[in-house]
Amino acid sequence: MNTEKSYDAGYNAGLDALEVCSKSKANEKDALAGLMTVVMHSAYAMAPSEEMAEEIITWAQQTALENWIKEKGDD
Repeated sequence: MNTEKSYDAGYNAGLDALEVCSKSKANEKDALAGLMTVVMHSAYAMAPSEEMAEEIITWAQQTALENWIKEKGDD
């Protein structure tokens, strides 16, 4: 599977997880914190090193911010 397909699989899984959190009627902030904790924990567990996990987390954070800015600009 190529990088884009793998990224899309994870992205879509995240959207599904957000939907589950929303349907649960959980406090949005707390549910999001729990979801982010699982994802970041997985990055540390699956990456070959702590530094690589931090690179993945930093890249994802930057990408999320860029996407949010683009989306916000479309208003």
